[in-house]
Amino acid sequence: MSTGADNDSDGDMVKLNVKVPKRLLAEIDELAEELEYTNRSEFIREVLRDTTEPILTPGAQEGVSEGYADVAAGRTMSTDEARERLGIDE
Repeated sequence: MSTGADNDSDGDMVKLNVKVPKRLLAEIDELAEELEYTNRSEFIREVLRDTTEPILTPGAQEGVSEGYADVAAGRTMSTDEARERLGIDE
């Protein structure tokens, strides 16, 4: 992997060269096209951003973890049960 300075108008952009298996590149290209990214670089930047910059607050992350624990322990209810419990009509 190598990096190099890039005179990009987005500020402190750096060029990053990474080797990936051909099958992974094909998957990246397919996903980028399916999700309507302009190019694979834009797609990879967003994936890296999502991976390195948490989008949830620590409290929200804890809530999500608790939710997964509830599901694993079988503490769930159907949407009909939830609507009834919360007094919500369809």
